[in-house]
Amino acid sequence: MFGITRKIKFAGLVLMMAALGSQAAAGPAGLVRPLKNAANAAFLQQGRETVAPFAHVRFCLASPAECRDGSGESTVELSAAKLNLLKSVNRRVNAAIEPEMPDGPETWVINPERGNCHDYAVTKRHELVRAGWPSASLRLAVAYTRSGIGHLVVIVRTTEGDLVLDNLTDRIVAWNKSGLRFVSVEASDKPRVWYAIQ
Repeated sequence: MFGITRKIKFAGLVLMMAALGSQAAAGPAGLVRPLKNAANAAFLQQGRETVAPFAHVRFCLASPAECRDGSGESTVELSAAKLNLLKSVNRRVNAAIEPEMPDGPETWVINPERGNCHDYAVTKRHELVRAGWPSASLRLAVAYTRSGIGHLVVIVRTTEGDLVLDNLTDRIVAWNKSGLRFVSVEASDKPRVWYAIQ
């Protein structure tokens, strides 16, 4: 009798954990995101202020409108429609720019015919702002790929966590499911200010 009771309790515990896991993984269709935990791993944790990438400083001098103080919500309620907009912009920009190997000084350009990761990133941010997305929720971030190559992506802060728009994939993924090692990120309110990632 005691053994049967323990089995029933164990089975109940397994069912409860499965239910909790499915609730935590639920969200807008097609979103790959992590389970949230007590450390709030769904969001990048910024640390001390750090030096902005020099190419970003030059980009802001050449395109000051792209570096104005952030406006609107810093965290967007992620609906299916908003997720679809993110997917659409990510796919469209990935397809529109032909990738090329870096050659000479790094210059960030919006909507070039050929470009590198930074061109994809600033173009996606630009297109989302044009589509009405609040700029305060869109931040450029420096990271390293699994092979150790420097990389630039867009981080979108949503109620479902920080999501990554990356030229290496058309999928929208959570920052800690991206396979990237993040180094620094723009401030949401003042894009010219950057923070190290803890």
